[in-house]
Amino acid sequence: MEEAKGIDVTSVGHALMDLRFIVDHFANPDEEADILSQSTGPGGSAINVALNVKKLGGNSAIIAKVGLDTFGRSIVDDLMRTKVDISGLKVCFGESGFSIVTIDRRGNISLYGYKGCAENLMPNEISEDIISRSKYIHIASLRPDTSIRAAILAKEYNSFVSWDPGRRLSLKGLNSLKGLIKLVDIVLLNQHECKNLTGIDDPAKCSMTIRGVGPDIVVVKMGPRGLYSNSDEFEGYMPTFRVKEVKDSTGSGDAFASAFLLSLSRGEKMKFALQYAQAVAALKVTRLGANAIPTNEEVMSFLEENKLEENKKEHGIKD
Repeated sequence: MEEAKGIDVTSVGHALMDLRFIVDHFANPDEEADILSQSTGPGGSAINVALNVKKLGGNSAIIAKVGLDTFGRSIVDDLMRTKVDISGLKVCFGESGFSIVTIDRRGNISLYGYKGCAENLMPNEISEDIISRSKYIHIASLRPDTSIRAAILAKEYNSFVSWDPGRRLSLKGLNSLKGLIKLVDIVLLNQHECKNLTGIDDPAKCSMTIRGVGPDIVVVKMGPRGLYSNSDEFEGYMPTFRVKEVKDSTGSGDAFASAFLLSLSRGEKMKFALQYAQAVAALKVTRLGANAIPTNEEVMSFLEENKLEENKKEHGIKD
């Protein structure tokens, strides 16, 4: 009898430190802009997903690399505090990666990244033990050779593989990444990344082209316009949830991935998993921080409130 897998989602990718600055406006060349507030915290897609899954009530693990420095120690402290499995975390003698994130009053983001040790996670450093105990493996914005190794191991242990190329990797195009994509079950990406990969701007056609390489599910995220899902279980557009104020959209894609994969790992249907993930991402943008997400209880309450509002509109009921 096959042993039950105790880890819902393992994320593989970059472990970074986020240095966040809220500014009045973005400075032009030779101009100084005021910093209204600043904060720091762990970041990078892999870190965000691992922390978010735990905050939503799931079990998660991380496979990544940090430096033996102040940033690295701080990242490890946060992971341990949240009780993420860090047995697959590697340490190097170089510098930990970090991101400088500036956010203006309207929630727009400017991002500078330094990968440091994070990009030096080698294929032979992927933890087979962690992979073997995981239901879902989420590979985010990581070098292709190491990503392929993680995906191959996942297939050997019958784990599902999710992949988010990120901005830079998507620019390599579909042909150069086919060796990885054919090993993937789920592709999660935004509309710009979809176009970068395929050269196609239309989400429906773009997602179909990616599915043709091998994945069963392709979800194209379109920000305020919602998403397009291409899968056998659910195909079509799904609108986003409206929120009163956007404070920080950093990590909203990772929030979506965390919630979507965790929901699927719990056996939920595709359409509910997408709605659940949309709700988590919508609530996340109202909060400051790449992994500042709601609890599962807050998400379910939000979904119920929106369901009630939709019913009122449908029947013409006014408050």
